[in-house]
Amino acid sequence: MAKENQADAEKFLEDYRKNTDKNLPIISKATLAEQYQSETMSTVITGMAVSVIIAFVGILNFINSMVTAIVSRKKEFAMIQSVGMTTKQLRKMLIFEGLDYAVLTLAASYLIGTLAVGIGVRVMVASSWSSTFQFTIMPLVLCTPVLLLFAVIVPCICFKNIEKASLVERLRAAE
Repeated sequence: MAKENQADAEKFLEDYRKNTDKNLPIISKATLAEQYQSETMSTVITGMAVSVIIAFVGILNFINSMVTAIVSRKKEFAMIQSVGMTTKQLRKMLIFEGLDYAVLTLAASYLIGTLAVGIGVRVMVASSWSSTFQFTIMPLVLCTPVLLLFAVIVPCICFKNIEKASLVERLRAAE
C-alpha cells in the first residue's frame, strides 16, 4: 500500500512546497538513491585511480630494478663474453632473468594481494552497513601480461645499449 501511494505523496509534497511553503525541505527515496549512487561512483573512481597509480609505480619500480641489475653487471657481461658466451646466449640469459623476476613478483603479488584484499578489505567492509564486498583478481590478471612484456623488453633494450661499446671498451671501462 505504501509503495502504491508513494508517487502521489511525492507529488502532493512538491505541490505543497510550490504553492504553500517554498522553504520546505523534501528528501525523497529517489533523491537518496541518486545521492548514494553518486557517492558510490565517486568512491569507485577514487579507488580505481589509486590502484592505477600504485600499479604504475610498481611497474616503474620493477623496470628500475631490472635496469639497475643489468647496468651494474656490465663488467660481468664483458668478462663472460670474452671467454666465449655469445651475444645471443647473453641476451637469452637476461630475458630469462627478467622473466624470473616477473614470475617471483607476480607470485608474491597474487599471494599477498589475495590475502590483503580477501581478509583486510573484507573486514573493513563488513563493519559498514552501506557497503558490499566483491572480490576480483581481474586487475592483477590484466597487469600480468604487461609485467611479462616488460620482463622481456627491458633486458633487450638495456643489453642493446650496453652492447654499443665494444667488448674491449667494456672490459677497460670496468677496470
